[in-house]
Amino acid sequence: MPHIKKTDKTMLAVHWTPVDKTKNILKNGITKSKKGLYCFPLTGHKSLDKWWIYFFNQCGVRQRKKYNGVVFRIKQSDLPAYFGHWIGTTNRDNFKKEITNLKELGKEFKETLIWRLGEELAEKENIGKDIFDYEKRTELYLQLVEKELEKNPSVLNEKLNDLDFMTYSLEDYQIVLSNSISANRIIKLIPQGDEFGRITRLKKKYGT
Repeated sequence: MPHIKKTDKTMLAVHWTPVDKTKNILKNGITKSKKGLYCFPLTGHKSLDKWWIYFFNQCGVRQRKKYNGVVFRIKQSDLPAYFGHWIGTTNRDNFKKEITNLKELGKEFKETLIWRLGEELAEKENIGKDIFDYEKRTELYLQLVEKELEKNPSVLNEKLNDLDFMTYSLEDYQIVLSNSISANRIIKLIPQGDEFGRITRLKKKYGT
């Protein structure tokens, strides 16, 4: 489901932009803001990939708008990057972009899912509720996931196709890159509405 491969360490991301800015982005690329370029790892789950649209239109930060998703492939030149919760990592905040290579970005993504799977297994077995230290809790979760993988080696791949699990794991996450994205790197557009599946391929007139 998510467009990340162990072999080439690549990841597709989507940057949501108001429809009235789309033409300019297709011509000139995605310009980073003061703290970086904000995007989301493309998972292939429609509602999850559009989570930020709902957030923009419901939190009162912006007026309600229609959005287009601008899809591009993350490259090494876009790093260093931040990957994690959005709280404390807005244009108003000071934060570090500690991810310096694509392999590390893929590892952070995978470890986020592993941690959530461990949390899910702990709840199922009703253990770990009295562990408040994050490192000790993480150690427990990793042990539980390791045991689960011994029984079912494909469990992580199965979780990638589980919308509820993926949403719980990633819905308020974001990637913050360091550089703007040129127009020729934009792969496709994803409309906001139900026509999500009818992606818009880019035309030569926009220099792509």
